[in-house]
Amino acid sequence: MRAWGIRLGALVALLVLGTLLLRGTILTWTVINPGYTGIKINRLVDRGITREHVVTGFVFYNPIQTQVVVYPTFVQRVIWTRDVQEGSPANEELAFNTKDSVPVSLDVALSYLLDAAKVPDFYTKFRADHISSFTHGYLRDTARNVVVAIGSEYNFEDINGAQKEAFLERVTKELNTRLNPVGVSIQQFGLVGALRPPKELADAVNAKTKAIQDSIRAENEVRAAQAEAKKRVAIAEGEAAANRALASSLDPKLLEWERLKLQRDAISKWNGQMPSVMAGQGQGMLFNVPTPETGAKH
Repeated sequence: MRAWGIRLGALVALLVLGTLLLRGTILTWTVINPGYTGIKINRLVDRGITREHVVTGFVFYNPIQTQVVVYPTFVQRVIWTRDVQEGSPANEELAFNTKDSVPVSLDVALSYLLDAAKVPDFYTKFRADHISSFTHGYLRDTARNVVVAIGSEYNFEDINGAQKEAFLERVTKELNTRLNPVGVSIQQFGLVGALRPPKELADAVNAKTKAIQDSIRAENEVRAAQAEAKKRVAIAEGEAAANRALASSLDPKLLEWERLKLQRDAISKWNGQMPSVMAGQGQGMLFNVPTPETGAKH
């Protein structure tokens, strides 16, 4: 009996020692790089995640008992579009109906930031091992619901024109209202390209836009022609005013002085000879005037 007791005690001791050795040797570590935040999760006890579970830098843990989940805390960007060459290979466009019952689809780009201080709350709510699960799951569903709700308050002509920025601002604000409590902050929400209504409506919108542009161009041409005409009238009126001013300055004495000046210039240029041919007072009468060199003719 004593020998049996010794063997049993030795066996128990070996089991305890083996357990301790196994627990001590099964230990691993990881590095949480800058820009990331990790949380240690006890697989065996579900006591919730608190701030004390947040880890950074070198982290040692028992992989059998503990899981370390790492989340990026820098800006994340996602595009949801129908273009399979951008974003996901599937069609991920969003869609909604406007107030005037126009079906509209749109491609969007969204940027968001995860608050490192709220990572425990984030994990507790979503239980996502990878941030992409949240991005293409809950976040996309929330964005779609907000777009549908707010987009239905606008007519297509408004949301496609002057109210587009207001629509995007309202969507961004509502997303933050819903997501801030779980540590997600929307940095930017915008369109990729234009809104896409049905083809018939798109053609009508393009035709209307072209008509407006043609009208503006025609108005500009008319204004340019009117400006050119006014310029010419102004030049003509200026020249006429100058001529009137010149004419009013020419009194009879000045005109007589100009006539005498011209006469003096003609006399100074005369060589003393009379013209060889002169016209008489009668019609068609011409006669030679004798000159000193040739004498009179008999």
